[in-house]
Amino acid sequence: MAHPSVPGLDDAEPSRPTAMRPSNEPDDDAIVLAPEQASQVDRFREELRLCEADTQRYDLCVQKRDELLNRHTGLQILVAGCEHVMSSECPEYRRRKQTTNRDSTQPPPANQEDDAAQWNRFFGVAIDGSKRLSALKEVVRCWGRDVVQHYQWASKGEKYWNQLRTTARRVPVWEEAVVGLNWSMLQRSRDIRRRPVKALANPIEQADLDSLRTWSREDPFPCQKLAAKDLPEAFGFDKYGLIVHKEFAVDLPEPDGSRATLSFPLATLSLTSPASRDPDVGHCLRPKSDPDGSQDIMSAATSFSADRPIRRRAASLPDITQPVSKRPRLDAPPPFLPTPMVRPDVAGDRPMHDRMVDDTYRRRVRAELRGKSSQHTSSQDSHGKKTDELIYKLLEKAEQPNTDSNRGVIEALLCTGDEAASLAESGSPHDAPIITEGQQQFQWSKGDRPIVQFFRRMGFLDKSVSVQIPSRSCTSQSYEVRKLGEVRKHFLTQDSTDDPWNIFDLQSPLPQSMPNFLMGENCQLLLQVRNAVLMEESAERVVASTQQWNEWKNVLDWVLLSEGGHNTVPHMDSHGFATCITVQEGSIGFGWMSCPTEEERNSWMADPRCYTGGRWRYIVLKPGQSVFFMPGTIHFVLRVRERQTLALGGHILQWSDIRRWMKVVLAQTRNPAITNEDMKRSAPKYVRAVAKLVKARVEEGEVEQLGGEAAVTQFFASVKVRLARTF
Repeated sequence: MAHPSVPGLDDAEPSRPTAMRPSNEPDDDAIVLAPEQASQVDRFREELRLCEADTQRYDLCVQKRDELLNRHTGLQILVAGCEHVMSSECPEYRRRKQTTNRDSTQPPPANQEDDAAQWNRFFGVAIDGSKRLSALKEVVRCWGRDVVQHYQWASKGEKYWNQLRTTARRVPVWEEAVVGLNWSMLQRSRDIRRRPVKALANPIEQADLDSLRTWSREDPFPCQKLAAKDLPEAFGFDKYGLIVHKEFAVDLPEPDGSRATLSFPLATLSLTSPASRDPDVGHCLRPKSDPDGSQDIMSAATSFSADRPIRRRAASLPDITQPVSKRPRLDAPPPFLPTPMVRPDVAGDRPMHDRMVDDTYRRRVRAELRGKSSQHTSSQDSHGKKTDELIYKLLEKAEQPNTDSNRGVIEALLCTGDEAASLAESGSPHDAPIITEGQQQFQWSKGDRPIVQFFRRMGFLDKSVSVQIPSRSCTSQSYEVRKLGEVRKHFLTQDSTDDPWNIFDLQSPLPQSMPNFLMGENCQLLLQVRNAVLMEESAERVVASTQQWNEWKNVLDWVLLSEGGHNTVPHMDSHGFATCITVQEGSIGFGWMSCPTEEERNSWMADPRCYTGGRWRYIVLKPGQSVFFMPGTIHFVLRVRERQTLALGGHILQWSDIRRWMKVVLAQTRNPAITNEDMKRSAPKYVRAVAKLVKARVEEGEVEQLGGEAAVTQFFASVKVRLARTF
């Protein structure tokens, strides 16, 4: 592709590569850049060098170009807005501005040259910004502020927003304008000789504006409003009625030509593996009753997917019994560290999946692991070395998940808060992790980063915690006991380290850390188990003895704290818990085995520290995002070195999922190496408590809320409980 010569850039001497620069000569760019700017340039250079193909490098260049131009445009408009305020509010500024304009041909006095030059520079930027403001203000008056801001028209070029203004004048009602724009883009999508409709929030091109103005002169208007069934398969409507690619859509066409609104889009998704897909799944999100309720689950204990494939996600800390005896393990326990919530209780925001950013994250972790491999010189293997070797192999084959039902099985569900809550309450047999954002009730205060605030809230720092340290030998436990004060000092120093700590079993000092979408009745079974243990036959407030409290380990909410570069090998969370992780600080890579077949799952359970078969997927969670995954999900965690991470986590059990829960618990009991907790003593107590609660609900006639008669029958069969049928 030929590009025009850029004066001032093409003639400039490029910065010499680091390898060609004398050791005492600074980077040419670093001479003039502020420290933060130089850091951004260095990160961009590193990202380019991590790319494996020239096309990837060019894509990153395009992304950086658009990012910088958008910042530049925003600054221009800000300067124009401030200049307008100066003119209206400051008489002295108006006087000097008028004097400057009137005497522009006269040189300023010598003692005012610098100030005059600065004002001239300011005026130049303000004039450019005013041109944009003037054009966009007219568009706002015609089509509304929300439309202008949604499509980010301020970031476009002068020719574009001049045409935009002319078009808005010609067709001043957005509801009419969008009809013509849609017809123009529909024609482009069907004509291979024309520019395709881009996968952007604003796909409108100047040709579409030209077409709209041309059609507006005809009477009657030649275009009719399109319906969802009129659109090509890959398109839908956004919230303002414009045709966009489906990842930006809120209204999609159904295969039968009907309309599907994405306020809850999941009813059309195929959520099971190809091998076990049920034709009814996707039309009914409730679990199907098994016509043969007599199946012996004990014989199928290692097959979680009798009805569907199962994805497991776990960060387990369970014990209804005495303190857990932690077995030495090769990986760190499930560390998933979220970052602070930025928008509380937002039900309408759907997380965006930035594939380029996630791919850069994966490549950076791989590059860091390559560098670390040469540093493991000890003849004795360490926990960290074993973990890094396996994570590196998985990242060589891991891919990003499919989120488009038209491209096959859905592997990750990017949901609004309302959609996530509906799935959690429906008892649907989905197998994909649910990812949402803005659902955390607790909010950090402004100022200090969340990790600093967390240690303040922990209070008494002489308490002990278990700290996983990668350099510990495989012949010993993976963790050491340290004082919380030592951990605080270690993290707040923020020194770079090749031996990153991971604290995985911290009590949360925060109020109400479970996200909003898991507050429904279906997700409260584990809370009822706790109450059954502590309250026994009483319905009054808990007054439990020390012995009773010792029978319960808090698994409802906890904190995960880790230094950058600490990874976790694939594992399941123990006790069959479903898990939710919400990132508070730093970004966390979450990987999992997607839709494993029974053979793949059994092969992994036979050799969980070496198995790399199956389809591995990953996604990078940002601060404020939550991931929720079902019992038995085989998952791993990866982190880049540059950032510490903090996350809030919690386990739940769902009333509607008791059958799957028992299958997972039985499999974990038979294969203790696949979890990160010893379950011998605690699992039977959980099973007895759940069985008692399920029996009570059956007697109250709430069988359907438990997944149906077949699910209840199989549940009791699996725990060898012989109950007379009361339904």
